[in-house]
Amino acid sequence: MGLTTPRDDASRASSHSGNGRTYPSRKFKSPAGVGVHGTPVPPQVTPGAPSSPTKGKGGSPTGGPTPKMRKHLNLAAVQMALEENDDGVESMKREVSEYQELELKTAHDELIVLRKTHDRLYQDADAADVAHRRVCEELSQLERLAGVGGMGGKGKDDPVEKGIRLERKIDATKAKLMASTEQNMVFAHMIERLKMELLALQKKDNETKGRQNVLGHDMQSVVIQRQQAEMELKVEEENLDDLMYKLSLKRESHEGRIAGIKKIISDRQLLQERQLARNKKKEEIMTKADMGVDEEQKLKRMNVIRQLYTTILEKKMSDDEEQLASLENTFHQLRNVTGLSNVEEVVEKFLSRNEKNSQLQAVAEDLKKRIAILKEDNDKSKVALDDIIVRTENNASNRKVYQEVIRIDVHVGSAAKMCEESKARATRLSVTIGELRETVARFLSKVKNELESVPTIKDLPEKMHELDLELTEMMKTVSANLAKKGEEGGGAEEDGGSPEGTKGGASTFSKLAGPNLGRIMYHKLMTTDPDQSPRNVRVHTRMNMTQLSKQAQRSLLDPNFEATNPPPSAQRMFSGPGHSANYGRQEMDDDDMAVVVDRTTVKKLANMVVTKDLNEKAKKKKREAIPEW
Repeated sequence: MGLTTPRDDASRASSHSGNGRTYPSRKFKSPAGVGVHGTPVPPQVTPGAPSSPTKGKGGSPTGGPTPKMRKHLNLAAVQMALEENDDGVESMKREVSEYQELELKTAHDELIVLRKTHDRLYQDADAADVAHRRVCEELSQLERLAGVGGMGGKGKDDPVEKGIRLERKIDATKAKLMASTEQNMVFAHMIERLKMELLALQKKDNETKGRQNVLGHDMQSVVIQRQQAEMELKVEEENLDDLMYKLSLKRESHEGRIAGIKKIISDRQLLQERQLARNKKKEEIMTKADMGVDEEQKLKRMNVIRQLYTTILEKKMSDDEEQLASLENTFHQLRNVTGLSNVEEVVEKFLSRNEKNSQLQAVAEDLKKRIAILKEDNDKSKVALDDIIVRTENNASNRKVYQEVIRIDVHVGSAAKMCEESKARATRLSVTIGELRETVARFLSKVKNELESVPTIKDLPEKMHELDLELTEMMKTVSANLAKKGEEGGGAEEDGGSPEGTKGGASTFSKLAGPNLGRIMYHKLMTTDPDQSPRNVRVHTRMNMTQLSKQAQRSLLDPNFEATNPPPSAQRMFSGPGHSANYGRQEMDDDDMAVVVDRTTVKKLANMVVTKDLNEKAKKKKREAIPEW
């Protein structure tokens, strides 16, 4: 009959379970009458139950409850509240961690329950598969029996009714199988969603643990700072105790000194009282001695008494001097310690020691407060220093990049400048070459008395060589004529001895020796740039700083620049006599190099110019000397 097993349907349903659908609620309830991929499913046929499909209670497309919209939080207010209350932050962190652990545990429990349900449904599907196979086997047996009964006659039961009942059972089994397949797919989706939530919770848990570690490190640093502050406070307290102990020692010493001073004062008063009493007794004794005694005896007695009193007084005076010296030493010590020279001031200072002690204690309290404030400032400065160190370390790696970029920018700028200079030089060279082409064509036209077209750049060397040959021929002819006329002019000078004999030689150069020839030659000599190239062996060329910097930059940009363009010193090495001769042989013939104007001809030309100038000056003077009528 072409029936399929429930295992195949379940495998197909599970293969299409990852189609990207999500379910907003964990308690998923599929709508009745809808199968896999939206295929309609016949309702389950149960005795006494209506065949109408049921509807889901929820408002979602899958039949579950509609998810509630989450409200937005005011993160700024939350952040301010967290910053204001550190204890609230700690309690909130603990609550968040406990809530995450609770939700993770709940997710684990739900996952275990879903796995158990999945296993149970899988077992039910296997049992349904076995029942379906058994029903299929019974159906095949019934079909065989129905075929045998039709051939042999009808039995007691109608096979048509049996077939209808079997078909109904098969339909019911299919409906159950589809429902179980849907439930299996739903549970698979729920398991996947729970796995994703579990992964998200684990990620949050890891983030929370990371934050806890960071907070733990911060707490450790704070604890270390607190311990350092406690140690510093302990050291300050020890210093304060030492100061108090020293103060108590000084106080005791001052009290002892003051007690000694008081004792000395009282002893001195007693001595004075005793001295007065002795004087009284002495007077009484003397008055008694005066009664009934002779004058001599009185004198003797008086001498003895006087000597006795002098010895007693000397001894007493020595004792008093020692006591006064000790008192003076003690007073000097008190004055050095207290800085006071009056005894009353010393006593007053001793009596006001309690007030001084309270003032010192107040100063100590102020010092403690200042120490605490300085510790806070020190901690803040340490935090700021750590931030600056971190930023400096982060920016240290970028500094090399900035330096490299600056260096590249400098090279690029210099290269761009050199490029602009090269472009300007190329433009000038192109203009010069154009003018040279026109000049060569014009000179060739004048020399040959024929109209010559402007040569191309390729034909320009040949035209210049041709012009050089023509000019050489003309110079040969001119030099021959000059030599011939010079000989004639020399004979005329010997005969006449006057400057007028040079007129025959000067007539040949009437056009050449014009009125402006001297000025033109002087101007050309003064304004001509000397040839500083390696071809001029008389000049030792040296590159200045600008040329050296350009040479270095070009060699940096182009490694082959030094090979193609050596410096003048290297060029001068290859510009010796042998090289210049070879160069001359390549460019021109030996006859062309031999044709050079000699020294005598140059002197004659100079004499002609000087004679012409002298004649003009003489004529000018004659004109000025002629009177006007």
